[in-house]
Amino acid sequence: MTMTVDFNSEQAQARNRPLKEISHLLEEDSNIIESTLSDLIVGTKRKPITVLEVGFGYGRALMELAYKFRNQPVNFHGVTLPSERKPPVTKSEDLIDIAIHYEVAPKENLKKVRPPTIHFYDATDIQFDDETLDFIYSIVTVRFIRQKAHFLEEVCRVLRPGGVALLHLGESQWNYPHSLASKDKQLTPYTSRFILKFGQELIPLPDYLKLFEGKGFRFEFLKSPRCVLKVTKLDQRLLDLQLNFDSNFSASMKEFLFENTKRPRRGGFRTVYNISPENYHALIEKGLLGNFDKSPQ
Repeated sequence: MTMTVDFNSEQAQARNRPLKEISHLLEEDSNIIESTLSDLIVGTKRKPITVLEVGFGYGRALMELAYKFRNQPVNFHGVTLPSERKPPVTKSEDLIDIAIHYEVAPKENLKKVRPPTIHFYDATDIQFDDETLDFIYSIVTVRFIRQKAHFLEEVCRVLRPGGVALLHLGESQWNYPHSLASKDKQLTPYTSRFILKFGQELIPLPDYLKLFEGKGFRFEFLKSPRCVLKVTKLDQRLLDLQLNFDSNFSASMKEFLFENTKRPRRGGFRTVYNISPENYHALIEKGLLGNFDKSPQ
C-alpha cells in the first residue's frame, strides 16, 4: 500500500465490512449475496456472469466474493465516488493488498486471483450498456443518493433479463403507511429515505411499485427490519417510474429528528417525489393502496 492507513478508525471499518456482514445487512443471518450469485450461475445459460457492487468502499467484500468464485465464469466490478479514489484503493490491483491485509485467503493464492475492475463515478448514472449486468448489490450507499428513482431506473436498465439487484435503501422503521403527511418538512416520523406523496397523502413505496409489477420487473421488499429491495428483471424492458422530484421537501436526514427511534439523527438523504394524478387514480382503481390513516404522520 502506498501510505499508512488506520484500518481501526470508524471510517475505515465502515468501508471494510466483510461479505458476511454485508449479507447480514441485506437479510439477517444469511449468505444472500453468495446464494444469489450461485443461483444465477446455475440458472443462467449465458456466461460469464457480470456482477457490480455499488459503493464498494475499500473492496474487502468484493474481493471475498471474487475469491470464493475464482473458478467460476464471473466478472466482478465495483463503483464508488471519484472522491473515494485515494489510498489505500486507487486501482484494481490495490484490492489484492486489501484482501491480504484482512487475510481473506493465503497470500500466494490471492496473488493468483484477477481483481475486480473498479470504477470511480457517481452511480446515479450507471456507466454500463443496456442489459449487460446479471447481479447488482449495494449496502448503505443508496441512502445517500439524491435521485433514487433515477438510480432504480438505471439498475433496471443495465440488468439483463433474469438479472437480480439487492439494494439496501435505508434502516429500520421505514415503511410509513398510506396516510396524511404532517404539515412540516419532515412529513413523517418514519425514517424512510425514499418518500412518495400525492398532495398531502403519503404513498407507500411498496404499494406504488406494484403498479409496475408484471411489466418486465418484479419488486420485493425482503423480510428485514431494514429497507431492502430485491429487483428481478423478467424480460427486455426499461423502467419509467413517472415520479417528479420535490426539491421543497427533499433534504439531508440531518435536518430531521426521529423521536420514535430513540436514536440520534441518521445519515443519508431523504428523497421526496410527487406521483401523477393518473398513477394515483390507478392505485385506487386497482386496490393497491393500504387502508388510509387520516391522522397526520
